[in-house]
Amino acid sequence: MDKVSGLELFERITLDEMKDIRLMRRIDTKYAIRTEILPHLLKTLAPDYFIQQDDLSGRRAFEYFTLYYDTPDYAMYRSHQNGKLNRFKIRTREYCDSHSCFLEIKYKSNKGVTQKTRIETDDLHTLNQAGSKEFIGTHSPYCSSLLEAKLESRYRRITLVNKDKTERLTIDFDLEFQHTLTDKKVELPGLVIIEAKKGGYAPSLVEQKMKQQHITPYRLSKYCLGTALTDPRVKQNGIKRKVFHIHKITDFIYG
Repeated sequence: MDKVSGLELFERITLDEMKDIRLMRRIDTKYAIRTEILPHLLKTLAPDYFIQQDDLSGRRAFEYFTLYYDTPDYAMYRSHQNGKLNRFKIRTREYCDSHSCFLEIKYKSNKGVTQKTRIETDDLHTLNQAGSKEFIGTHSPYCSSLLEAKLESRYRRITLVNKDKTERLTIDFDLEFQHTLTDKKVELPGLVIIEAKKGGYAPSLVEQKMKQQHITPYRLSKYCLGTALTDPRVKQNGIKRKVFHIHKITDFIYG
């Protein structure tokens, strides 16, 4: 049973019905809010959005486990921190409730368009398999043999779809990060990261809704935030202000 207040207000949409709204090529807008704001926000969104639901369990919030990869010198992290466009993220992700795993590559163009490609895999540690090597070599400038696991991320996700089925909204909470090399772990129980995903540049319904609630867009990478919080050796200049802002939203719990 999901414990987030407000989920019961939404009409459901099944995973099969969502297959045509994947938006693998899209414009993303992110927001960062405190957890206590979420129930009110869900109430304002409910009339205009469907919520993804697993019909077998009735579950409306799902657990995700992500393993981010980077070069030994953090080339992808540094590209993001230096403001470089035409940049990549490489990760494996487990959808814990269905036990399915994917190798995913995200590419952000200099026009602000995000392109995601993925293949299904047997498990999270899959980069040395032939299919994974070929996939990474085809869709990124990186060689799989030069990549190493850097950061583990766990969170729960709610997925909404507008009733015109032209945009998706992911709401991530109960975030935890653990560095694979330092073993440093941090939990962010008071933080919610929201990402609106739409197919073009036109204003979206959620942007209007957020503006009405005085919630402004906030660029934030979970990979960069988690890395900065768990590995003090990485460059921090570009993300210090964001870390300070997140500190104001939530307390960090280190393990």
